[in-house]
Amino acid sequence: MITGDSSGQGRGLQQAGNAVQNVALTVMDQQTRENKALARVKANNALLERETQISTITTDLAEQVRLGKITYDKLEEAYTGAVSKLDPITSPGLDEAEQEGLGISAKRFQLSGLDNIRKVAISARTDAAKGDLAVRMDMLGKDAAMPGANIDQINACMDAEDIDIAGRLAYGEMWTAKKQEFKDSNWTTHATQRVVAARDGLGNLQQIEHDLTAEDGFYAKKLDPEKRNQLLNTVTGRIYQVKEHNQRQAEMREMKAERILTQMDRQAATGIPPSPAEQQRWQAGLSGTSAAGEYNTRIAEMNQVQQVLRLPILEQQQYLDKQRQQLAINGGSVAQVTNLNRLQSAIESNVKLMKEDPLTFNSMRTGTDVEPLDISGISTPEGQQRLVEQLGGRYDTVNAMRKAYGPEVARVPLKEGEQTMLKAALLQADDNTKLQIFGALAKAAPTGADFAATAKSLAADQPVTVLAGMAQFRGLKGTDGTDVPKMLLLGQKVLADKSTPQPKEDMLRAAFDEHVGNSLQPGTPQREQAYQGFKALYVGTATSKGLSYEAGDDLDSKTAQAAVDMITGGIAERAGAKVVKPYGMSDSNFGKIVDIELEGLAKRTEFPIGQLEDMPMSPVPGKEGAYYLLNAGRIQVDPKTNEPMIVNVGVAK
Repeated sequence: MITGDSSGQGRGLQQAGNAVQNVALTVMDQQTRENKALARVKANNALLERETQISTITTDLAEQVRLGKITYDKLEEAYTGAVSKLDPITSPGLDEAEQEGLGISAKRFQLSGLDNIRKVAISARTDAAKGDLAVRMDMLGKDAAMPGANIDQINACMDAEDIDIAGRLAYGEMWTAKKQEFKDSNWTTHATQRVVAARDGLGNLQQIEHDLTAEDGFYAKKLDPEKRNQLLNTVTGRIYQVKEHNQRQAEMREMKAERILTQMDRQAATGIPPSPAEQQRWQAGLSGTSAAGEYNTRIAEMNQVQQVLRLPILEQQQYLDKQRQQLAINGGSVAQVTNLNRLQSAIESNVKLMKEDPLTFNSMRTGTDVEPLDISGISTPEGQQRLVEQLGGRYDTVNAMRKAYGPEVARVPLKEGEQTMLKAALLQADDNTKLQIFGALAKAAPTGADFAATAKSLAADQPVTVLAGMAQFRGLKGTDGTDVPKMLLLGQKVLADKSTPQPKEDMLRAAFDEHVGNSLQPGTPQREQAYQGFKALYVGTATSKGLSYEAGDDLDSKTAQAAVDMITGGIAERAGAKVVKPYGMSDSNFGKIVDIELEGLAKRTEFPIGQLEDMPMSPVPGKEGAYYLLNAGRIQVDPKTNEPMIVNVGVAK
């Protein structure tokens, strides 16, 4: 039997046990290291979080300071309070040394945040000092802008010790420059206020200029050179403007004075004394000008002119001639010559107004004006009658003036403005309205001469319109009943329209000359006016009859004859020459009346009847139905009376 060695077996078991124990210890050691590593990671994370918390607290407090929610002196206290509310950092798994290091790191973060807070507090304190100083300088600056401010006293308020301490806190080494800038600004404000207050005061502006530039000037060594130059530029420019303004005002006052003198001369020309208010206005306007001394002289001359203008026109001219004669004999001053010229101008102006605008002249003389002309109702019988009554009264006024002052007074019963208004109305009115206006004038006019003068004043540049007005006044109609005024206006419209072919000018004039001959003296306005009427009547009649015209056609002879008869009244022949008959008179009646008249002339003048019958007849201008007898182209004179021999045929209608 074999027996084993028991001691060797025991050693093997012991070795196996040791190996197991070593493995177990190794595992435990690994776990311990891992736990410590995890604890250190957690501790580092906690430190990072604490750093973030501290940074957040610091940033938040800085923002609150910026927004004014907390003052800089409460900042550290607020920081400490906020940090104290943070949860403590726990560090399980760390040994004592590591825990101590963790606490030191956390404390370091807290102290770093406190340092940042203190920096914020210092910056906020500086800003607070700047703000306090800004408020103080703003209030003092406003005081400096007040009228009469004592700038020295205001600037001294910035020299207090406390202000300097705050200033150095706020601006450091720049405080001295900042304070001086403020003081300079106050002096600049003071000077600027003086410039503003000076306005247009030239003396004040010049004093400021001296104070800015002179060595002993008020602002010497008180202003920054750049600001002084800026103010000086402003003052210098303003002085130039004020001088220019004053010069212009003086020139304007002189111009106004000239206008016032002209107004005084015009007032004198009216012959109407000026009102006291007007005289006061003149005197005030002339005061302070080179013409101030003219006032009393002009008033005296005005009284003289007004006295002269109250005389009859002939006596006015006689007075003027006498004064000129005395001046030529005795001589006179420039003022006397000027006054005499003004008197002559006043007389001429007065006479011109009387002749051309008698209604205005009468109104100025009598103080009573005519009622404004009303043509608004011209299209109704009532309105036409109203207009006729107004015009009738005006014609009475004008003719009364003609009786008082002579035939030079215009026959027109319209004021200048009314003439302009009616001219415009006639240009724009249709033919019916034109005839209504002429009809009202015709009914109101006492005579044909009155009507003709008025019609010409309204349509002087429209000869056919004037002819239509005259035809309306006389109620002219053709032998076939044609309404002559309407036909004239129709022809005028067709000629102006040019939409349909019409005979050429030379054809129309040749036809007119053939029918009229020398019954109307060639080259006279009367003949040209008659031709214009003939042309309008021919075209109007042809249009109304529906007659067309093509190039190369001759004029319709019947229409041409009718047009001549309507514009002239008819053409007859006597002594081998053509003569215009009274409107509407037949050839037989015309010849019979002429024969009777010639027999009477032969008996009265003892002229042979045969010679009288051989003399051509020429119309007396302005007298229808009256004719001169011509002998060798000259007016035959009655040998007994030495007056022209006239044949009076009369008028047919």
